[in-house]
Amino acid sequence: MNTYWFTIKTRGFPATELAAISDKLYGLLQQSGGVDALIAGDERGGEVEFSREAEDAVIAIVSAIEQVEAAGLDVTGVTEDLVDIETIADRAGVSAAAVSHWTSGTRGGGGFPTPVIERKRGSLWSWSEVSRWLQERKLGNVDHAAVEVARAARFFDAVLIARRERDQVVPSYRRERVRSLLTDLVA
Repeated sequence: MNTYWFTIKTRGFPATELAAISDKLYGLLQQSGGVDALIAGDERGGEVEFSREAEDAVIAIVSAIEQVEAAGLDVTGVTEDLVDIETIADRAGVSAAAVSHWTSGTRGGGGFPTPVIERKRGSLWSWSEVSRWLQERKLGNVDHAAVEVARAARFFDAVLIARRERDQVVPSYRRERVRSLLTDLVA
């Protein structure tokens, strides 16, 4: 068993309901073996941070989504783990200078992922994409559980977006046609 760290995003809720929602969620977590999450939020949105032991990242994330929804929260996503140069260096066990060389293409064979967010003070990259790039090139010392959860979080975030947007994008008379495509996602 590995421990997977990730954050479930939720739609907002009245701050006055935080205690009741927390009690319900923590009760559900306690029933299933222990409290492994911390909840925060208000009208603008909420986050439930997990450190979940599971057989794999898929089980960790899906079970967390089920429990958060059972507590009455509307799950809107799973965080895409965005990282800066220093975080990449720390996770890969290398210097920030080495990561800078990879991002500029002067070392590492080129093809470093494009930043998700470009900023003058420091860009942010998708850890899912960066960890895949590092593994393919056998660079750094990357924790396989972190790689696994980053990829799974990205996948389930896309699934949750599709679930949320379904009614606006796919008219009811087209759902049967689309169902086979979606079935192929998990078949």
